[in-house]
Amino acid sequence: MARERIGFIGLGNMGQHMAANLAEAGYPLICYDIAGTEERAPQGAEIAGSITQIAGSADFAILSVASQQAVTDITEEIEMANNRSVSIVVDTSTIGSKTAREAEERLGAADVTYIDSAVAGASGGQGIGPAAAKAAALTFIVAGKTEAVEQVRPALEKMGSKLFHVGEEPGQAQAVKLINNFLIGTVMTATSEAMNYGLSQNLDMKSILDVINVSSGANVATSYVFPTCIEPETYDVGATVEILVKDVRVYVDEVSNGNLPNAVGSVVNKIWEDMGKEMPGEDFTRIFPFIRDGGEG
Repeated sequence: MARERIGFIGLGNMGQHMAANLAEAGYPLICYDIAGTEERAPQGAEIAGSITQIAGSADFAILSVASQQAVTDITEEIEMANNRSVSIVVDTSTIGSKTAREAEERLGAADVTYIDSAVAGASGGQGIGPAAAKAAALTFIVAGKTEAVEQVRPALEKMGSKLFHVGEEPGQAQAVKLINNFLIGTVMTATSEAMNYGLSQNLDMKSILDVINVSSGANVATSYVFPTCIEPETYDVGATVEILVKDVRVYVDEVSNGNLPNAVGSVVNKIWEDMGKEMPGEDFTRIFPFIRDGGEG
């Protein structure tokens, strides 16, 4: 039985690795990236000239884009496409629950099933962001109709090591992803502050990390980000500050709109927004020198 043809939209730091893993697994791909497709698509993939071309030639489409507006624009183009062959859209972007629900409603009107399938990095030292995508070690957080989820599951499992079907309602996976990224943002800021305290006591960073990582304070910052990217001063996790600024902001907005407790969220949000203004385009691991040098004040 021939494998379904996948349309892959968005070949950035995450998407290019995800698409490459699908191609390596033998899936026929047709790819599109607004910033330039040919140089980013995996070898052997067909190059599409538009979203509309993918909508009319793939069985299902996977999105990996950076903004809420991009998802809105793409789903509008798929909705309006004539001779549409795509029946399912799997959205791996982080866009918040409101935008996901709007995308589901838009595509549902065109008889296209929308699956909210936010992705997170792996635990156990396999990395976060692009490193996890390259290693096919992503965690897929999926919300959507069970039948459609099971149809795309084999492809998703070629790009990740874990898949959690958290609910039937698109937006639910986004909520889990926002929680995850808010916690990353929080532990990165808290660990940076704590590490600066430790260094002020004439301790070296490795000694601090060795103790914390076998103790109750261990987290993804102490176990992976600091030893891999901050202690060696490479600052190269592969995700810019804008990613966390956006994700923490969307989380805080949704919490605020729900009139939920937000004392920690508001403080963390401000720190990341301040870093984004002062260090645009920098790897988000540079939160450590940003805080060390007094940027959070």
